[in-house]
Amino acid sequence: MTYSIIQVIAIFFIPLLIIRYHEFKLTKLIGTIGMAYLLGLIVALFVFGLRKLGVNVVQNQDIGEIGSHLAISIAIPLLLFSANLKEAKKLSKSVLLAFGSVILSVLIVTTLTFLIYGKTLNNGAELSGMAIGLYTGGTPNLNAIANVFGLDSITIGIANLSDMIIGGTFYMFLLILCKPLLLKFLKPTSSSDYLKEASNITNTEELNIKEFRTSKPLVKAFFLAFLMAVIGALLGILLWVILGAVEGKMTDLLVPTMMISVTVFGIIASFNKKIRETKGTNVVGQYLILVFSFALASSLDLTKMTGNFGKVLLLYGIITIGSFILHIIFSKLLRIDVDCAIVTATAGIYGPAFIPAITKQIKNDSLTVPGLICGSIGYAIGTFIGVGIGLLFML
Repeated sequence: MTYSIIQVIAIFFIPLLIIRYHEFKLTKLIGTIGMAYLLGLIVALFVFGLRKLGVNVVQNQDIGEIGSHLAISIAIPLLLFSANLKEAKKLSKSVLLAFGSVILSVLIVTTLTFLIYGKTLNNGAELSGMAIGLYTGGTPNLNAIANVFGLDSITIGIANLSDMIIGGTFYMFLLILCKPLLLKFLKPTSSSDYLKEASNITNTEELNIKEFRTSKPLVKAFFLAFLMAVIGALLGILLWVILGAVEGKMTDLLVPTMMISVTVFGIIASFNKKIRETKGTNVVGQYLILVFSFALASSLDLTKMTGNFGKVLLLYGIITIGSFILHIIFSKLLRIDVDCAIVTATAGIYGPAFIPAITKQIKNDSLTVPGLICGSIGYAIGTFIGVGIGLLFML
């Protein structure tokens, strides 16, 4: 009981610290979500060590599972509320082609990787679908797809840990070696004509906690997201009843229906200007994603994390590198310049949060806004593409 209370306090307090110190070097490298998983794994490792020493400490799996499901179901619409998808019409043809190249590359490489290697793994179809959501959208998409497919916390934890290791390593490549190498293959940047008209979109993932203020519109937005999760859950229960109310199968329908519902509701709500411009929804959404990540990782039973980790790491490594290489080949054929190719790849593989650092590194601020727009599009479509292709793989 005492450990469960400590577990609950940590689940809600540690993410606050991560946001507060998000400028920490390691956090900037692996991202706030990666840091939440890392700290959660350290807690799980500590508990594992205590057990080995004979101390009877048991993680409450229910706290981790229930907390994570609830957190991510509210977080997804909150993150989507600020996605100004109408701004996509302002992107130039070259940016749209480049981001389309990223999506197509991920689909082709993931499909080939699944057919050759992924189908030999436990949950290989689901993990491959999660990879598509991850590399066209971001980590929230990966976790939403995992919940739709009803995967256990161990499998989700392995997928996130693999992404953290590969993502951190590949991001260093993007920052340091990518542009000098690609300049030998792609045409250099000669213009800054990436938008057809001016856009006022901002980096909705910037975690400026010092300027964060609770407001009436923000409270309303939070309860709207909560209501969306409740409606999604009720639709799941209704579907369970319609299909015969099989005992023990309600969660199998409730969670997937809720995940898809909150994604659809969140996208629809983002077209409402009042909701979209509510300040702070991104911070609360990111906080809840961190709660989800830490809750899941800290409640992992490391005795069950078997040799599948290395296989999933290899799967995601092949997809990451293969998709990037194919994207560069497409960029060469489409005459996409080097900066545009790098930024759109970042938008797909990492999402909007990493765009400003990349555009600063390659010294091309004119791609910051287009990159943020592409990242928002990825968040919106990643879950649907990943679930759809994942279901095809399962056939």
